[in-house]
Amino acid sequence: MSRMFSEAYGEVRGTGTQVREEAVVITEELLQDAWRTQPWPVDELQTLEGHRLRVISPGWLNRQEGPDFRTAQMLFNGALHTGDVEIHLRSGGWRAHGHHEDPRYNDVILHVVHEAGRDGAGARTQSGRNIATLVLDTLLSEQAIESLSAEKPLEPPAGATCGRCAGAVGGEAPEKMLSFLRLAGEWRMLSKARALQERANAAGADQALYEAFMTACGYSRFKKEFHLLARQLPYERARQLAQLDPLALETAFFTMTGLLPQEAPESGDSTAVQHHRRLAELRLTHLPGLRSLAVEWPRVGVRPANAPERRLSGVARVVARTAAMGLAESVDSVWAETLSARERLEKFEAIFPRPMGFWASHYSWAGRAQTVPVAIFGASRILAIVGNVFLPAGLALARKTRNRNLEERVLAFFEALPGEPDNAITKRMKTWVLPSPPRRVGFQLQQGLIQMHHDWCEANPSCRNCSFARYLETPGS
Repeated sequence: MSRMFSEAYGEVRGTGTQVREEAVVITEELLQDAWRTQPWPVDELQTLEGHRLRVISPGWLNRQEGPDFRTAQMLFNGALHTGDVEIHLRSGGWRAHGHHEDPRYNDVILHVVHEAGRDGAGARTQSGRNIATLVLDTLLSEQAIESLSAEKPLEPPAGATCGRCAGAVGGEAPEKMLSFLRLAGEWRMLSKARALQERANAAGADQALYEAFMTACGYSRFKKEFHLLARQLPYERARQLAQLDPLALETAFFTMTGLLPQEAPESGDSTAVQHHRRLAELRLTHLPGLRSLAVEWPRVGVRPANAPERRLSGVARVVARTAAMGLAESVDSVWAETLSARERLEKFEAIFPRPMGFWASHYSWAGRAQTVPVAIFGASRILAIVGNVFLPAGLALARKTRNRNLEERVLAFFEALPGEPDNAITKRMKTWVLPSPPRRVGFQLQQGLIQMHHDWCEANPSCRNCSFARYLETPGS
């Protein structure tokens, strides 16, 4: 029986929306583990400011930039608060690390430290809000420290191995949960398709797809910068430049983002000098008045292969390869064909360039050339773009034209698409809602895990009064 994308998930979603002889060295990692496991009497917590504190959930451990724990839930003087938690060895770490000037820490509601500073100064957010401080020095017993010092994974939340919903499905697990996750994945694709169509209605199909594609090429680290660039250099202008010369579009990207050095790089690699000279000539000839957007590119933690120069050069090649038909029509043409899922994926993969040009063998202007050229878009990044951009584009087209056959085709591809490499959310959620996950977790299930995380688990890691868990516990659900 044929089937289209289901909106059944939205009905449920609407019901709620989360032994060592040497002295042990106290580290922030150990304190993170202490906060996760809470090895102290729950009713004996009091902040430095005198607030009575009870931890409902320590939140989700954050291994990326920003606060150490996200969306913790705590009772301050009996009132429930939800927010982030930052952990330091000493209270002075807050200012020493610049958190008082960093808006990413504006949602912190508790500063957890091992020792209080002598000056007694508390933490304060960039928005001007004072933050309560919890000192762990007297709360951590020697036995607790000994236990925490043993190496073990730090997985949130405190002591739990799976969510309440995983237990609610009981003997029906995992199929009942898997079925629900598939519906959640379909809902997520529908949401992306709606957003893409709304943008297309306002700016045109090519511009909407170009913006989504650029954002996906920026990864999570640079997606805002790439999206800004797509807005400031519209698709039609980018297409014109790419038809003139793919390097002309690369020159425009680099000029607007400050990635094209004023002077030739000091390098023993002559190809770097030649490539810079070529872009400089194109800038002088075709883009003399183009201004910079004053974009900053923090490189800490960015793999060399993911440098923004390489990604933008790859975008320029894709725009050039699809310029004749236009980006939207190039993608739509693949959906129009009757193909197997494998054949369709290969067609989409063919849109992306093979390793070629300066950036296929270089990670930076001044770096050494790679012995073997490296594709700018690896297989996992192409898969992510196909699933998160091209797939919702096909669904948006099917819904707009009321083409049932096309929607069935998109759904079949969605169900067959392999999974991406796990990110922090999918890795966490697989064990949180699927204690025994299937061997193959494809793209559809991954999208369902992400959707479920955003709707229920992210804001409520303690499962406190979780409406979804109650739904599963209801007979006949």
